[in-house]
Amino acid sequence: MYNRHLDTFIQAADSGSFLKAADKLYISANAVTKQINLLESHLDVKLFHRSTQGLELTEAGKLLYAEAKKMIRHSNTVLQKARELENRQEHVIHIGISLMNPAEILLEQWGHAAKLHPNFRLEIVPFEDTVPAFLDILDHLGNKIDLISCPYDTSHWGDRYNSFHLKDLPMCISCSNMHSLADKECLTWEDLHGRTLILPSRGLTNYADPIWDFLEKEHTQIRLRGVDYTDIALFNQLVSSDDLMLSAECWKNVHPLLKTLPLEGNDTIPYGLIYSKTPSRELLQFLMAVGQV
Repeated sequence: MYNRHLDTFIQAADSGSFLKAADKLYISANAVTKQINLLESHLDVKLFHRSTQGLELTEAGKLLYAEAKKMIRHSNTVLQKARELENRQEHVIHIGISLMNPAEILLEQWGHAAKLHPNFRLEIVPFEDTVPAFLDILDHLGNKIDLISCPYDTSHWGDRYNSFHLKDLPMCISCSNMHSLADKECLTWEDLHGRTLILPSRGLTNYADPIWDFLEKEHTQIRLRGVDYTDIALFNQLVSSDDLMLSAECWKNVHPLLKTLPLEGNDTIPYGLIYSKTPSRELLQFLMAVGQV
């Protein structure tokens, strides 16, 4: 806003010498002299009479000294009001949702933070649960869709996005409503003996690889089938089969003909937000607000 050399000018006038002003400003006397010279050159007026007794303001210097303090106060007031307007400015965050990527967990968490951050408004943008549609969204995150709330720990989609961790979800098992295990309240690994379990292929996620190791060592009676991704087509296959699928708690209401049951133990699936590799400042502020809940 105002020329910052005015601060040095006022300090020099108050101190009566460049050396004393330098001590107050924690800079060298040469730096003070240089700034005053630059200010005088910029204004095209002489501000000080210099002598061995010290500094004395010229008539022009006296006028500038009186007005400079008012100018600085006014500038600071304007800047403060500008920052307040910036804080009140509404920012719209576009949340992508689909059957496989519901946003209930994010919306619940945001509900606790929204009152503290009224300048953010969320808009829901539905998208298709198809591989081409999802890839297109990942390649254009930050355009129509800013972020998606989902289990994010997979290498299947490549290095297309950044991730922000929200919470760890209990690992579950999904099966047909007509499956013989569907009426159980909780499943154990022993319940899965003699059956086929669908889970992410080896090397695809950090959470599934230890499950592969554990089951191949401790529960060889379970047949394992790896898949590269989970979609509605896979859910539809489960409906008409006796297979079971390693699942996330967030998918419990995705398919009306499937049952999602908790799995005994402490195994979890990381759940969070995926967003652009080059996020806007507003989106980063939103993520910080959500993360503080």
